[in-house]
Amino acid sequence: GLKQELFHRHKEAQQCCRPHNLPLLRAAQQREMEAVEQRIREEQRMMDEKIVLELDQKVIDQQSTLEKAGVSGFYITTNPQELTLQMNLLELIRKLQQKESESKNAFS
Repeated sequence: GLKQELFHRHKEAQQCCRPHNLPLLRAAQQREMEAVEQRIREEQRMMDEKIVLELDQKVIDQQSTLEKAGVSGFYITTNPQELTLQMNLLELIRKLQQKESESKNAFS
């Protein structure tokens, strides 16, 4: 939205500009557009970092909950190999639960 608004403002300024000032105006507008694009990239990077930190916290919360519940193989860790193992354990638990509910429905 910010970029679109800037583009329209630049276009209006170019239409009102005298021909001999047009190169200077375009150069200034180019610098302004680059600054806005840099700001957008920086804000996107900060948002991405925030999301990753929130996801990391969710993983830690999940590990802690499962550890407190006594589920074997779960404890707080950031080791990628151990995280992969925990994800595989969760997937196995999910599949076993799914099969169990399917077999209950078959006998109902």
